[in-house]
Amino acid sequence: MKLANSFHKLLNLIDNYFFSGFLGEMPNDIWSSLYTSWLKLAGAKIGKGSKVHHSVKVWFPENISIGREVRIPASTDMAGMGRISIGDFVLIGANVDFITNHHPVGNEKLEQSEILRGTQSSISVGNNVWIMNGAKLVGGKKGLSIGDHSWIATGAVVVKDIHPHQLWGGIPAQRIKDLQ
Repeated sequence: MKLANSFHKLLNLIDNYFFSGFLGEMPNDIWSSLYTSWLKLAGAKIGKGSKVHHSVKVWFPENISIGREVRIPASTDMAGMGRISIGDFVLIGANVDFITNHHPVGNEKLEQSEILRGTQSSISVGNNVWIMNGAKLVGGKKGLSIGDHSWIATGAVVVKDIHPHQLWGGIPAQRIKDLQ
């Protein structure tokens, strides 16, 4: 466990001082290609034609799988303590959060380390999904699944599974309509 923590600290240092500093002045397309390559080296599975913007925060890249022709734009947060799987041809807006961890609340007596460690869940996004700006996908206790050809509206907070071909929006997100 200590070795894994040291490795992640090293990745963060390299990211903060090398990529964000030195390479941060490069054009976005070059930077995205380099950052995407770096994530692959760190263990992320990223499909052909996909790119990750340099400002995307990726935690535990080894838990992240991204399909073909996916663009992950500015200020997205991928908290990959649990598994994050994104299908092919997914459109993701800026400032989207993928949240795969949670911790218990209530009257339970827990050690501080248990609270900080929390519980991991997974988020699975199907193919041809559109996640608009500012949406939050929360894995919760059971995980979260977004069906193929679904849309998630701007600012939505998704805490329930979404079936294929549906538009969801709101806080918490609810089905607005079917897309067929």
